Amino acid sequence: MGAIWGLQFSLAKIAYGAGIHPFGFTLAISVSAACLLAAVARARGASLPLAPRYWFYTLAAGATAIAIPNSLAVLAVGHVPAGLAAVLNTLSPLMTYAIALGLGMEKRRGLRLLGLGCGLAGAVLVVGPRASLPDPAMLPYVLLCLLVPFFYAASNIYIAKARPDGVDSIALAATMQIGSVACVLPLALASGAVHLPLPPQNDGDWALLLQCALAGIGSLLFFETLRLAGPVFFSQTGFLVTLAGVFWGWLLFGEQHSLYVWAAMAAIFAGLALVTRAGR
Repeated sequence: MGAIWGLQFSLAKIAYGAGIHPFGFTLAISVSAACLLAAVARARGASLPLAPRYWFYTLAAGATAIAIPNSLAVLAVGHVPAGLAAVLNTLSPLMTYAIALGLGMEKRRGLRLLGLGCGLAGAVLVVGPRASLPDPAMLPYVLLCLLVPFFYAASNIYIAKARPDGVDSIALAATMQIGSVACVLPLALASGAVHLPLPPQNDGDWALLLQCALAGIGSLLFFETLRLAGPVFFSQTGFLVTLAGVFWGWLLFGEQHSLYVWAAMAAIFAGLALVTRAGR
């Protein structure tokens, strides 16, 4: 999972560099993931929650968990190092705790507050010093990168509060992808961004096809890990996604990071460890 999810930033960078629009990229991935997850749910004998009472949840979850953050990530990673985007994406659990704390869903705990402070320090180390980025013009896109984990965090809170009872997890994941398709398709059609990577014509098409396959595999691994080991064990994936994202960026693009970015990664890792430890 860490290797797959860490690679998605580099694949998005390749696709964007080949001229694939963020809406087209997100749409293709959501369609393929929805088909795979629906097929798996069907094979398990589970029916998709498509009744009208589920429509708002499907759209809201699909927008906040998939459509918006994925489109923003593709746009941002076209202008910033893929490894840096992976580092900032690790802030999602810390932002989840911050939102939950603000809504009164979590109690104040010393370790978690300290972890939140570490995560904030890591973000400041990236956006603050002028020497932290290869080019100061990247700053607006770095701020877009920070919106990606924010939307993931918002979706975590919403799904925890509004998830329908008694619905198979994989069936629910399939309908979330359908919700993402419903959100992105009108935008892709209006902007002429619908992109069919078959037959593949360039590296961008191959990157998109690989991402479509890996998105489905990653979703299945996600649910299987939760089933076998639980959410605390699964939360360790955040460390691996970041390390894999930095590795793939170095391997595919020769990315090098400043000391500020490495210090930011250490601070964010420390924050994630503290928040995870306090929740055991």
